[in-house]
Amino acid sequence: MKRLGLAIALAGGCASAHANLLLTAVFDGPLSGGVPKGVELYVLDDIADLSSYGLGSANNGGGSDGEEFTFPPISVSAGTYLYVASENDGFTAFFGFAPDFTSSAMSINGDDAIELFHNGTLFDLFGEPNADGTGTAWEYMDGWAYRATGSEPSAIFTTAQWSFSQPNALDGETVNNAETLIPIGSFADGGTGCGDCSNEPVAAFISAIQGTPDTQTSNSFGETDVSPMLDVRVVVEAVVVGDFQDSDSDTKRDLSGFYIQEETTDEDGDPASSEGVFVFDPDTTTDVNVGDRVKVVATVDQYFGETQLSSVESIEVVAQNQLGSVTAASVSLLSSDAVTLSGADRYQADLEAYEGMLVTLAEPVHIIEQFQLDRFNEIRVTAGDRPAQFSQLNTPDPAAYDAWLQQTAARGIVYDDGLNEQNAAIDMLAGFNPYAEATAPRMGDTAYELTGVMDYKWAGNGSSQSTWRLRAHTDDANTFIATNPRPAAAPQVNGNLRITSFNVLNLFKTLDNGASTALGHDPRGANNAEELTRQLQKTVNAIVSLDADVLGLVELENEFDPVNDGSTAIELLVNALNSRTGSNTFAYVYPGSQFVGTDAIAVGVIYKPAVVAIADGSIPVILDDTVAATLPIFADHDFVNDPLFDGPSTNRASLAVTFTHISGGDNFTVVVNHLKSKGSGDDLASDDPNADHMDGAGAWNQRRLDGARAVDAWLHTAPTGIADNDAIIMGDLNAYAAEAPLTFLLSNGYSNVESAESYSYVFDGQVGTLDYVLLSDSLYSKFEQAEIWHVNSDEADALDYNTDYGRSLTYYDGSTATRNSDHDPVLVGLRMDSAPVADPESLKLAFDTWIADGTLSGAGENPLARIDRAGYFSRLLAHIVDLNSEGRLNQACNKLAEADNRSDGMDTPRDTLEGVNMAALNRMINDVTAGLSCN
Repeated sequence: MKRLGLAIALAGGCASAHANLLLTAVFDGPLSGGVPKGVELYVLDDIADLSSYGLGSANNGGGSDGEEFTFPPISVSAGTYLYVASENDGFTAFFGFAPDFTSSAMSINGDDAIELFHNGTLFDLFGEPNADGTGTAWEYMDGWAYRATGSEPSAIFTTAQWSFSQPNALDGETVNNAETLIPIGSFADGGTGCGDCSNEPVAAFISAIQGTPDTQTSNSFGETDVSPMLDVRVVVEAVVVGDFQDSDSDTKRDLSGFYIQEETTDEDGDPASSEGVFVFDPDTTTDVNVGDRVKVVATVDQYFGETQLSSVESIEVVAQNQLGSVTAASVSLLSSDAVTLSGADRYQADLEAYEGMLVTLAEPVHIIEQFQLDRFNEIRVTAGDRPAQFSQLNTPDPAAYDAWLQQTAARGIVYDDGLNEQNAAIDMLAGFNPYAEATAPRMGDTAYELTGVMDYKWAGNGSSQSTWRLRAHTDDANTFIATNPRPAAAPQVNGNLRITSFNVLNLFKTLDNGASTALGHDPRGANNAEELTRQLQKTVNAIVSLDADVLGLVELENEFDPVNDGSTAIELLVNALNSRTGSNTFAYVYPGSQFVGTDAIAVGVIYKPAVVAIADGSIPVILDDTVAATLPIFADHDFVNDPLFDGPSTNRASLAVTFTHISGGDNFTVVVNHLKSKGSGDDLASDDPNADHMDGAGAWNQRRLDGARAVDAWLHTAPTGIADNDAIIMGDLNAYAAEAPLTFLLSNGYSNVESAESYSYVFDGQVGTLDYVLLSDSLYSKFEQAEIWHVNSDEADALDYNTDYGRSLTYYDGSTATRNSDHDPVLVGLRMDSAPVADPESLKLAFDTWIADGTLSGAGENPLARIDRAGYFSRLLAHIVDLNSEGRLNQACNKLAEADNRSDGMDTPRDTLEGVNMAALNRMINDVTAGLSCN
């Protein structure tokens, strides 16, 4: 706006002669039967006899039926809220208190008008009695509408006096939260005494409207950033920096309003005050465009934490093409650790000083979360490195975890489209158009100078609460660069036995269409045959690319059959694999019973019979509570009240199988596990060892730890009938690397082949390992290489097999393995044939090959030093070859010992080399040493 030098003064209109009662809310609820249905009214002035007022409803545009409910002859005081509902029980269950009155007149739907009468005459109105509200701006189907502060009764309905949820905004809700759902009891009269009856709005700068922490006030919802000019009628002149009006030509930006920002010359220079604000204009009073300088007369409002201009009286376009007169604010997400709480009571960066402004993020940001992409077209980005789960790298601790959450939140923000709709095309999100698997941004991809308006809203549903959202103001504002390229194929690992932990994303043969599984559970997988076909395509693509010999499967439908007649999910998978790769390439392990445990999902094992066979004299066995109760460490455990594997909220039963490696003859035992997840612990008492102690480990940590203890103790009993120390504990342990279940197993004879910095899962924008292949100490000596294939966790679930909620079928690519699950597979290579390599020439040849393909290199960061160290090692191995050929065995053995010391992974002396084949090289050195019979 142009500076007028006017003092800010409160101003308000005079109340009408009969403005004693006012409609302030209408609602159409989400409970069974569509309740609660009804209205809220606010008493503006004392009413001696309430019976002079009554209500009516106009259903489906059928016109007025007159006064259908008359209030009783009682007196009510100014400032009272009255609630009239269609019935009592649903209203009470949802709001937590009973309605003041019930009437069939309130048996309304979200397309019905409401009439308030005084002495039989209509004097306040919501909606249009002669119009069906479906599809109109005032529709409130399974939602609500709330009256703007300062409104007065009027027999002429105008949407400018109301705030609206989107239709279906209450879907799935069971109780009201006035801060995030229907804001009942929040209407403020704004003054009925005339005092100064001037109708002139106050000329104000946006910075004065927004205020600073020193001038902002609080409200009954606990918000502390409320405008110091709340409820004041103002006139503001500023530039449109974001056009999000409805009913205009731009269908990608419909938020019922637009954003305006002061010209650079009109900024107040205070970094604590915002220079932008959202104008709530659901009626599109005047069509505006980005760059228009406009004069707006409206009232300052606060809506779900956002300062707005609402109750718009007029909008005048003063000039066009003025965007150059505005300075986009540069926002650094790394310069401050300040946080506030979002509408979901989660930490968020404190960006109040930029509310409503056009901003550009100063640092490059990486995509860290896409869980809500296919529902709300929103992602989360962060400045700096992608955050790891706190307990991936740190021992769980409440204080440290809370500090971690704040630090992580301070450098992140939601990037959203311009709609508050569910299940819109992902193409609507700027930078994601056109959306298809081949070009879809992945987590870890980067945007530079991300630009848009800084918005504070929810996404139109309680599942995505109010928080800071950056929304692109133009279609071409932002681009995401593929800095985390999509892998074309699975990684390869050395060794002659390849093992993988593989999550099959609830692979069910029983369709989720109302049927039940053989165990009586609801299915969790594909809804129809088309989805199941799509799911199998992705899963088969992934398994074929991995080329693993033994696969521990997680999240498989819990049913097994000793005869492969295609009747179960695991049979369906094996048959699909064999159809692709050739008959009998894969087989499945029958666990000895129809079910593995009691849950809807189970673990399973498939394998290549050409590589391994179930060991003679062994049988596959299941670890459940009956077996666990026989273990000495659980002699005093109460399995009735604290089950470990059987029943709700327990670990899934584990499955153990002993295999023989056909070419090498070695036996080894795999145990596939799926420990209890971290959620669903809200009902636990705070002193329950399984409660979420807010230390980073989540709920049910003790149950997971007991599950790990049981697996370890069980393996010591040779449960399969084969006593062999070579064991693999694999699967989804639902524990990050520094949590108790993992640290227990690692301290009891098992090694983690993944580094602490690895990840196989992304949750809440943070990476970590949940999926493991842990090797017993004896088997670790045969370990060659491990890789995690990031084919799933970095991808949006919009790319998976699902077709529900109207998802575009073009997102899916059935020729790839991309997003076959939400967990990444862990692939491990082992060398099971133990015949030593007794040939120094073969050792030198392997070294040269690995140097050439980059799997070995000189250690260190200095390029010249790396070349020098690799050359030193090459000369050392060549010298060993010469010494051996000359018969100088003692000298060759001494040099082999030197090579061992320089490649054994110990700190002293430090290794000369580094790379993924370091373990393989050191093993070959020791094999040559053994072959030469060195002492």
